[in-house]
Amino acid sequence: MARLIRTLEWASTPLGPIECWPQSLRTVVDLVLAMPSPATILWGPQHVQIYNDAYIPIARDRHPALLGRPVAEGWPDAYDTVIAPLVDHAQAGRATRLTDFMVPLEGRDGRLEERVFDTDWSPVRDEIGGIAGSLQTLFEVTDRFKAQAAIRESEARHRLLIGSWAQAVWETDAAGVVTTDSPSWRTYTGQTLEAWLGYGWLDAIHPDDRASAERHWCEAIAAHGLVDAEFRLRAPDGGWRWTNIRAAPVPRADGTIEKWVGLNIDVEARKGAEAALRESEERFRGLVEGFGQFSWEASADGLIEVDSPGWRAFTGQSLDAWLGLGWLNAVHSDDRDLTAAKWQRAVASRTAVDHEYRLWHAPTTSWRWSNVRAVPITNADGSIRKWSGMNIDVTDRHKLLARQEVLVNELQHRARNLLAVIRSIAYRTVGRGGSVEAFEVRLQALSRAQGLLSQSGSDQVEVGALVRAELAAHGESGSQRATISGPEVFLTARQVQNFALALHELATNALKYGALRDGAGHLCVTWQVICDRREHRRLELSWIESGVAIETDQVTRRGYGTELIQDALAYALEATVDYALGADGVRCRIEMPVS
Repeated sequence: MARLIRTLEWASTPLGPIECWPQSLRTVVDLVLAMPSPATILWGPQHVQIYNDAYIPIARDRHPALLGRPVAEGWPDAYDTVIAPLVDHAQAGRATRLTDFMVPLEGRDGRLEERVFDTDWSPVRDEIGGIAGSLQTLFEVTDRFKAQAAIRESEARHRLLIGSWAQAVWETDAAGVVTTDSPSWRTYTGQTLEAWLGYGWLDAIHPDDRASAERHWCEAIAAHGLVDAEFRLRAPDGGWRWTNIRAAPVPRADGTIEKWVGLNIDVEARKGAEAALRESEERFRGLVEGFGQFSWEASADGLIEVDSPGWRAFTGQSLDAWLGLGWLNAVHSDDRDLTAAKWQRAVASRTAVDHEYRLWHAPTTSWRWSNVRAVPITNADGSIRKWSGMNIDVTDRHKLLARQEVLVNELQHRARNLLAVIRSIAYRTVGRGGSVEAFEVRLQALSRAQGLLSQSGSDQVEVGALVRAELAAHGESGSQRATISGPEVFLTARQVQNFALALHELATNALKYGALRDGAGHLCVTWQVICDRREHRRLELSWIESGVAIETDQVTRRGYGTELIQDALAYALEATVDYALGADGVRCRIEMPVS
């Protein structure tokens, strides 16, 4: 994507030539290209789209035509309903998150598959603080979504003995009305499809049991509770056989009922069916823990009374420490009170829990972010029988979100600092009668420093890289006239801008008047890390020129470059500068704090 962005004919787009882009846009593009997860920028009044390599599988056959186009043109099928409201929020200065956002992506076998993402939209500001665009980042949560779907479906289907013990398996809509076929029911009872639909299934129940069966069903629908009842059902041989009906609601993530699933079991086969139930529960538990970290259960009043080997293996808690509300001791102390309060409110209000907290991970002796989802399991009368929950590790997503926040904050901070430096250069160059060419050359030095920051993908640059880049810009890369040596020392983005300008002034003066002017001189640039009296780390860089003859008027002259080296570094970077322009060249020693 970096290559495509460099080569695109931007002059024909609403953003104009890339050389004229504001620094804020250049910086956010660099940050997005460095992101490992899918990310895209929508910039300017027409929301022109720029994105990174990880976004290409989402763009699919729209790539590369999306690049440089207004988003309304690139995504006409999703703009009005999805994208426009999110962009409006960003333009108003508000961040927005969408969870469980479905995206069809091509799988390894070449076929489309539904992948699930959480997506964040954030406003991006320009150099003067106005909102110039929006940033979208996506984090894949497909595994978490599948696990959550599995636990919702399981409480209705896996616990209901789907297998050879069932006489019939069936579904209804959220209101309890049969709207889909059940071949197993019709095969067993002999009903036609038309006779089975709606409430026609009641006609297959013994007349003496029909009123009771209908009452049980209606009460369960009203209470959103489980059904567990017995009545006589017409059998394939034309007689009547006692059947046990079990049915449960399938809740959506928001707690509303999506549908009901049920089955009928021959009462005579109940013992075998109960054994199958236990086996099914174990299979389901294995499935859940394959998706997430672990599953667990609590009593109706929210207390842990049953072991969860998965929880204890993860947290290192003993069984005694885990029971009751002891599990809270494995939650980070900063998250514990809020987690306990949310759990207590959920138990009191009989509502599902969706919460995230830091959980102790005993195998790595570290805290990891965990997403917990728990739902109440109800009896036929609507009372809560127990709670069923599952934890899924979301540490990677939290790291990505934290990184995104750092990057966006760094973008705003770096743009403001950069603008201040540019204003200072303009004032001290053109404002004092200097040439526009000198101003442009100093801006190019600043641009080289920004380029190194972008290449590193972080907010730091190594000192050696800054020195070599500046000398290379003056044609002295690998020159025999320059000696460069020192350990690996990193400067922050704030330090890099002023330090790079100081190096530029030293190199420019050396090229005009000093060691790099002709073949007679030599330049030695060395640096090391020292400690002051308080044991704080400091960078000590020495710039020593030799073998040149400096004229007297040049020794006494004090221009902007000299001011920047001697005064600006001391002010901006808390540096100590010893600068001497002698008859045989410059000797400059810069000492400044480093982290």
